[in-house]
Amino acid sequence: MVSSLSAGLEELEQVRVALPERCAIDAAFENLPCMAMIEREGEFIASNRMAREVTGFTAERQRVEQTLVGAYDFVGRDRRFRFDCLLLRKNAPPMQVNAVTQSAMYKGEPGRLLLMIERAQGFAGASDAEGSFVEDVLDATPEATVIAHEGRILHVNREFSRLFGYPVSECSGQELDELVMPDGRRHESEMIYHMLEQTGRAEMDTVRRTRSGELVEMFVLASRVRLGGDAYGMFVTYRDVRRQKQEEARLQYNAMHDPLTGLANRALFLDRVELTVGRLRRRPDRCFAVIFLDLDGFKAVNDSLGHAAGDTLLMTVAQRLKRCLRPQDVVSRFGGDEFALLLDESGGEEEVNGVADRIQMEIGKPIDLDGVSAKVSASMGIAMARLAYESVEEILGHADEAMYAAKALGKSTHVIYRA
Repeated sequence: MVSSLSAGLEELEQVRVALPERCAIDAAFENLPCMAMIEREGEFIASNRMAREVTGFTAERQRVEQTLVGAYDFVGRDRRFRFDCLLLRKNAPPMQVNAVTQSAMYKGEPGRLLLMIERAQGFAGASDAEGSFVEDVLDATPEATVIAHEGRILHVNREFSRLFGYPVSECSGQELDELVMPDGRRHESEMIYHMLEQTGRAEMDTVRRTRSGELVEMFVLASRVRLGGDAYGMFVTYRDVRRQKQEEARLQYNAMHDPLTGLANRALFLDRVELTVGRLRRRPDRCFAVIFLDLDGFKAVNDSLGHAAGDTLLMTVAQRLKRCLRPQDVVSRFGGDEFALLLDESGGEEEVNGVADRIQMEIGKPIDLDGVSAKVSASMGIAMARLAYESVEEILGHADEAMYAAKALGKSTHVIYRA
């Protein structure tokens, strides 16, 4: 291929002069010293050897819009026409070219002869050094990036190849949506194009599909960019947010759970009680109960066997409490040896008394602490929810008051609060 812009233009002009208006194309077409194509009715119906080698397109017929960006105006012109445009290639980044088109006869029918030479190395019309710099910058970017025109990929960086699993050489010329858009999300493309037209920028949290079929949570940012001349394209960045989502979930979990036992903490428990109270106001037929529980004998075990043994005891009690309740109930640790339980849809006092007895029996079983058998019991205060309660704090206050009443009765028992 002609490597010098000035020398290439000179040779292109010589070729143009040697081909008179509406000339017949013969064997010389195949060996022209530049890329050459024959266009008729919006399709390239023939290309010479150099054009086939550069573009990678071997099919006899290729739509103009699938080959050139920014050159649509030349289609249908009878006179000689000169312009710059982007030449799309099958397995390589697009190339900026200078082009001349003029009327010509091909196989006895009128058409247009298009002659092209490379204007610059690199991407989107930059100089040799600039083009290399732009591609180096894109490849150094830690996020997957794509440059596309009307949905077709012009360039991807190495991170895109790593994230989605497609070799860089296979991406150019492909439909971006076909590669990465999961079924059922094609409407997002319309949303992105609409936002680009309105503001030149679009962003969303969504899901994209890799080559293996894996669906990956991503943050997608698209911007409108000039490709050259009057042609505009889309610069898209894909950020894999799986680790970020996992970290956010971990932080959220830690903020709402006790680090030792894994039970809900005070904040989460109060939130669940608030939601349950809200349901009670909407459905007065519902009933729930709150139980405050304090371990009897825990301080003696902790002081005599050490904090490690005390932690083991607390974790064992936490597991036993969970076994006593249903999945919709909530077990929480308020701190120290204090626990709080929410019995949703608890029924009446008889049912709640049965749960308290079961908890007492379960907690009272011996616990092995490094070869030492320890036993504890529980003092429990119970508040039965009713519509007269004005706040969550009032319910918890009554449960706490009932718990201290249970301790006053000699521990290892439970008391239901009564006004």
